[in-house]
Amino acid sequence: MIVYSCDKMCLSFAGEAILENINVTINEKDRIGIVGDNGAGKTTFIKVLLGEYLPTDGNIYTYSKFTSDFGYLPQNAGLESENKVYDEFLNSFSHLIEEENKIAALEESLKNCSQEEAMVFSNKLNVLYDNFVKNEGLTYKSRIESILVGLGFTKDMWSLNISNLSGGQKTRLALGKIILKQPKVLILDEPTNHLDADSVKWLEEEIKAFKGTLLVISHDRCFLDAVTDKTLLIENTGAYLYNAPYSKYIELRNHDLAYQERCYKQQQRQIAKIQAFIEKQRQWNRERNIIAAESRLKQLEKMTIIEKPDERDNTPDISFEIEKLGGKEVLDVNNLSFAFTDNVLFEGLTFQVRRGEKVFIQGPNGCGKSTFLKIITGYLKATKGEYKIGSNTSFSYYAQDLSTLNEDKNVFDEIYDHANFGRLAVNLITPVKIRKALAAFGFKGEDVFKPISKLSGGEKSRVALLKIVYERSSLLILDEPTNHLDIKTREVLEKALADFEGTLICVSHDRYFTQKLATKEINIPDYCIKEMQENTIIHTTAGEEYRKNKEERAKIRKAETQKLKLEKEADSLCTELCEIESELESPEYSDNYEGLNKLYNKKIEIENRMEEIMLTLDSLRDILQE
Repeated sequence: MIVYSCDKMCLSFAGEAILENINVTINEKDRIGIVGDNGAGKTTFIKVLLGEYLPTDGNIYTYSKFTSDFGYLPQNAGLESENKVYDEFLNSFSHLIEEENKIAALEESLKNCSQEEAMVFSNKLNVLYDNFVKNEGLTYKSRIESILVGLGFTKDMWSLNISNLSGGQKTRLALGKIILKQPKVLILDEPTNHLDADSVKWLEEEIKAFKGTLLVISHDRCFLDAVTDKTLLIENTGAYLYNAPYSKYIELRNHDLAYQERCYKQQQRQIAKIQAFIEKQRQWNRERNIIAAESRLKQLEKMTIIEKPDERDNTPDISFEIEKLGGKEVLDVNNLSFAFTDNVLFEGLTFQVRRGEKVFIQGPNGCGKSTFLKIITGYLKATKGEYKIGSNTSFSYYAQDLSTLNEDKNVFDEIYDHANFGRLAVNLITPVKIRKALAAFGFKGEDVFKPISKLSGGEKSRVALLKIVYERSSLLILDEPTNHLDIKTREVLEKALADFEGTLICVSHDRYFTQKLATKEINIPDYCIKEMQENTIIHTTAGEEYRKNKEERAKIRKAETQKLKLEKEADSLCTELCEIESELESPEYSDNYEGLNKLYNKKIEIENRMEEIMLTLDSLRDILQE
């Protein structure tokens, strides 16, 4: 059944079109990931569905059977309450608590009553208890506990006042209350923000088990692949629905764009031929020529003109150049520890980083990942141990909180002053070059004079990245660099870092980003070595198990990637083989022995390659247990 339906729906603000001619139908139990650039209108589209914005043209139909029971989590919205954590969740089941009290009161009454009253009380008790069980009265407390633990709230945090929690903790609680409610329609805007890797995995399992309709806006590509089976692209005021999760949608979208481009070029060639024919007939200017010209002109007028496709990718490229590459030993960490009073974040952290490695620091929230980066960049001092950055190694630091930006400056001054810091007057980077660089990063016209304090998270991220570009360091230390970035910009950053010849040390919860780039992963608890009674130093068993599982997952990911690549090659070879077989049957080759010989050799070559691919695919399927 239909849940939402848009019919030529349009929305404008102050005369500017945000959404135009939207024709999208959302059905019961659809699981849709909504993607698009920052500012494309994803959240606006959701607010139209929810009735917060009214269309300026067209229609939006909602079906109350479903839409009257929805759960909506806006981006970074936090739970505001004066209650304690556990009590707030318990309040969601006040009706069950009331039934529990009634059951307890009836059970007490049964202890001291007459035989006649006992029959009446027993019947009431049976009805109440059956209803209590039917409404999951026996499991609601364990459900609350499961959700709180899944979102990273340990038992000793359940008695905390919500008003005293951080913004990220309040957002997690707001998400938990919506999951607890189990509405018919679940709408989530960037739900993985503020979640560590374990909590994201828990959320994935919860949403997979969800039976209703799901709409989720997210830049987390692994999350989208895990929980959705359709993708809605919001782009250039339009909306395009694909019956595929994110990774498959990318293939389909690229195919669509290529097809549109071919159709546009083909039609333009056709139009040019018709126009040339008309022009030639008019030059001859005889009656039959004029009739022929008018006939072709009518043909042209009836033609449905295909609009020129938008540029495939107008996102600016990022390039991290290096002034001095530095030595082979980039970072040596030895027995490093850090603690706040009695709270030990990590101790005995020991590892090395060599030039060219792309190292990702991992571990649960609160284990000290960002703290470690602040120590090696000099913002914090270690409690114990030491670290050493290699000789001739210069580093740049991207802070998760973007604290390296000066809120008192505007965008242009922030970049200009940073790019020219310490330069001689004759070597200054000119304002014109700075303006061009800013334009490439999306800051054009008057936008370059926006105060840093007024920028969005994504805009601040781009400014911070551009500052690093001008530093030309051989070591990049990045703390959650993909936060606030849309998918397209994340992909550009991935490419730039993949091409970077220096060394990368990075903290990121973006699994897709990590899988693309990591050559080495440091899970902080595993690399914190402990001194045993025999004064020997060993890695924890958990660390060995973690690394074993990590290697197995990496092997599976590699097999999946290779399988997809080979299947794509096999499809292409099949197409080529069909074309060759058609050519072999063509009359034009009947007397062309040289051409036939080439085609036969090519056919044999393709068949041999196909056999190799099939054998390799069989072995890969064994690894993937398909």
